Amino acid sequence: MRKISKRSAVVLGAAGVVVVAGVAYAAWTSTGAGTGSVTSTTSANSSIAPVGTGTPLYPGGGTDFTVTINNPNDYPVVVTGISAGSSDEVGGCAAGTVTSAVPETTPGTIAAKGSRTYTLHATMSGSATDACKSQTFTLPLTATLASNAS
Repeated sequence: MRKISKRSAVVLGAAGVVVVAGVAYAAWTSTGAGTGSVTSTTSANSSIAPVGTGTPLYPGGGTDFTVTINNPNDYPVVVTGISAGSSDEVGGCAAGTVTSAVPETTPGTIAAKGSRTYTLHATMSGSATDACKSQTFTLPLTATLASNAS
């Protein structure tokens, strides 16, 4: 039997590596191309609900009251404004007898599916008549919200 020299073994080993590399290189390759697709959601309107009525009003007086604004959306929103409110006619008490001003600031983000409470101020006209005694005044309000993208 014939012995293989170290040099021959190295040459044969190197040739074997080249053959294996050639087989790996000869394997079929491919690439893929196509598209992906996503959709956007739509916004849902928030709602405003009273939480507290404050202290009872009297002609020329004022009180703080609280409302909760909810965010039914799947994303956080920031309240950018809350409108002024003005009462409707109630039991003979003239419309506009009770008003609330636009709040100076409406800080804070409302989390997705969350809510936040805001304190507003209402005043009763100094010319309120006896028909305004023991009435509950509803102040229509509108909140403006924007997505709080970061």
